[in-house]
Amino acid sequence: MGAALLVLAAMPGLAQQVQQVQQVLQIGRTDSPSPLSDIAESVVKEAFKRSGLQCEFQRVPLSRSMILANDGSLDGDVMRIADAAKTYTDVVAVPTPVVWADLAIYSMDEKVANLPRAELRHRKVGLTRTILMLPKYSQGMDVTDAKDVRTAFEMLANGRFEVAMLVYLAAEPELARQSPRKFYRGLHAWATEPLYFHLNKKHATLVPRINAALLGMQKEGLVKKIFLDKLAELGIPPLKPAE
Repeated sequence: MGAALLVLAAMPGLAQQVQQVQQVLQIGRTDSPSPLSDIAESVVKEAFKRSGLQCEFQRVPLSRSMILANDGSLDGDVMRIADAAKTYTDVVAVPTPVVWADLAIYSMDEKVANLPRAELRHRKVGLTRTILMLPKYSQGMDVTDAKDVRTAFEMLANGRFEVAMLVYLAAEPELARQSPRKFYRGLHAWATEPLYFHLNKKHATLVPRINAALLGMQKEGLVKKIFLDKLAELGIPPLKPAE
């Protein structure tokens, strides 16, 4: 035992990794209902298991989770866009995505929902700017901001804009609550954005191990299976790829 301690003392990097393995990392995720976060949580949990690591998920407001991961109050955040680390400089992304977010187009008019992309770009569009990926895919469009998905559907129904661009797995559960009003969804995704698990930089030595686990899960088709299983659970068909 004494010899092992001497080895760890002589190799501080190894000592840090041993401590991290024994530690239960606290990972932030949104406290709101979110099928996309559920998928990411399942993927990250399995990656930790395969890496010989332990984690617990703490439900906090979406706007706070990355802040807490960045200042070290939490050990990581379950899913964010790749550019998040440019704003939150004390986190590091694990380079293999944990989930992909499809963006979908909704309208009160079925023909409008399925217009070619070039024509949709000239329509008034509503979106929730708090979802950071949405402004990137609506550049140059006439955009109206909505507070959240429910408000976006209300504004769409009231004619405030012609189409809504929303995260598919955030919009579909809300759409089910909008009956008897009829909304139409485009058959193709407008865009698909990869989302990444982020760790506070104090755990940066764990990134290669977790990334290797995620790569293995992808090669086995497990990440896709977790995604499709969640869609089946919700009764939601997968979108066709963006045109």
